[in-house]
Parts: sequence; structure tokens; C-alpha cells
Amino acid sequence: MSSDKAPQINLKQSSDEDLVRIVTVQVHKYEPYTVQAAEAEISRRGIDKMRMAHLVKKVAQDNTAVQEIQDYMSTTWPRFVNFLIDFIVFLLLVLIGSLSLDSVFVTSNSDFLLAVGYGMVLLIFLLYHGLTEYFFQKTVGKYITKTIVVTKDGEKPNAATIALRTLCRLIPFDRLSFLITKNGFHDRFSNTQVLKDPS
Repeated sequence: MSSDKAPQINLKQSSDEDLVRIVTVQVHKYEPYTVQAAEAEISRRGIDKMRMAHLVKKVAQDNTAVQEIQDYMSTTWPRFVNFLIDFIVFLLLVLIGSLSLDSVFVTSNSDFLLAVGYGMVLLIFLLYHGLTEYFFQKTVGKYITKTIVVTKDGEKPNAATIALRTLCRLIPFDRLSFLITKNGFHDRFSNTQVLKDPS
């Protein structure tokens, strides 16, 4: 174990990323007291769990031997489970909405009811994903798979970001895109990602 670098490190002047690198991917290069001091400095700075998760991901990207990054990045399987659960919830909301429409509109104009029905389905879809991810950073599916939506910086997305993310869900084949690439269309275009919820 090399301790050559330990005396040269000024932890208080080190960036958050450097501190996380010391306690994760480069932990084998330092003496235990240096690692403990870096951990203490991270604690002193009050780096929250979401920021910590983002930093761990960032420093691990250049180290293929480190597999811990998989603890933060959701895999294809949780994304698929998210989709199935959210689709079921969406169908239940549409069913409730349809029953409400039947009780509100008394008309024989099928074209009108069809247009209202399509509008309702679209509105439910947008509101379900938009509101749940804006207020809670997760849909029902993400609650169950213990995942959460964050920006590329690991922060909570703002309203504009969530709106863009939600609208991107309307792109054809978006629901299948996460099976092909690490991040689906609505992740990629809104600069968001789905991580394991550290809480």
C-alpha cells in the first residue's frame, strides 16, 4: 500500500470529487488515516446522499474495475418493472376517468365523446408522470423498485426539466428505447437519469 501521496494532500482544499475518489476508487492507494480524514471532510461539508451518489458515479466511470457504480445506476430490469407498474396505474386512472366522463356527459355524439376521451387519456398520462416526478421524483413504479429521477448532476429536476422529460415520453417507441440504450429517449433529451434511491 502506497502512502507517498498522503502527506501531500490538503483535504480542505480538495474538491468534493477528489474526496470521493479517495474514499472509493482510489482507497487502496492511501493509508487508512487519509481515507478516514477524507470521509470526515465529506461529512463536514454536508454532502447529501444524492450528491454523493452522483460523485461516486462520476469518479467510477473511468475505472472499469469498480462495479459499485451499478448500485447507483438502475438496470434494464427495474426500468421494465417501472414501465409495467406505471402502465397498470395509468390504465386504472383512465378507467376512473372514463367512468367520470360517463357520469358527466350525457350525449349521443360519439365523435365528441371520442375526442374528449382521447384528450382525457393524454392529460392523465402527462399529469401522472409529470406531477409524480416533479413532487416526489418518482412514479408508483419507481417507489416499488426504489429508484428516483435526478438530473445529470444528481440534483432534483426543476419543473421545466420534468415537463420536457414528460413530453419526451410521447416520442414514438420511447417506452422501448431504454431496452436498447442505457438511458431512454426521455432521459437523454431532458438530461435526466434514474438512479437507485439512496434514502
